[in-house]
Amino acid sequence: MTTTTKKTTTPKSPVEHAEAVAQAQKETVEAAVKAGAEAMTRGYERAVEMTREQVDKASTFAFKGYDDLATFNRDNLDAVVETSNIVAKGVEDLGKAVTTFTQSAFETGLSTTKKMFAAKNFQEVVDLQNAWAKETLDGFLGESAKLHEMSLKLATSAAAPINLRVGKAIERISKPLAA
Repeated sequence: MTTTTKKTTTPKSPVEHAEAVAQAQKETVEAAVKAGAEAMTRGYERAVEMTREQVDKASTFAFKGYDDLATFNRDNLDAVVETSNIVAKGVEDLGKAVTTFTQSAFETGLSTTKKMFAAKNFQEVVDLQNAWAKETLDGFLGESAKLHEMSLKLATSAAAPINLRVGKAIERISKPLAA
C-alpha cells in the first residue's frame, strides 16, 4: 500500500490563506457538481433504455404488420433521442447556472474576507459579516428559485416528445378495441 503525503505551504498572510481556502472549496464544489451531473445523466440514460424496452414489448402486441411496427418503433426512438437531447442541454444549462452562482458566491466571500482583514475595528468586521450573510442568503434564495424554474421547464420540455408518442400508442391500441 502506497501512501502519499500532500505537501502544503503556509500562506504568508491571512488574505493568501483565505484565497487558498476559497480555491480549495471552489474546486470541491465544482467536482461535486460535475459528479452529480454525471450520476444524473447515467440514471436518466438507464431510465430511457428501460422505457424503450417496455414500449418495444407493448408495441409488438398492438401492431399486426411488421411495417407498422417498424415505423412506430422508429418514431418512438426518435422521440427518445429528442428527449435525450433536451435533457442533455438542460442538464448542461443547470450545471452552468450552479457553477456561475458558486463562483460568484466564492468571489463575494473572498472579497468580504479581504475587507474584514483590512477593517479598522471589531464593529466594522461585524457589519461586513452581517452584510455578507444577508447578501449570501438573498443570493441563495434567488438562485434556488431560478434553478427550480429551470428544472420545471426542463421536465416539461423533456416529457413532451414522450407524451406525444404515448398518446399515439393509446390511439393506436384503442382503434382495434373500439372496432
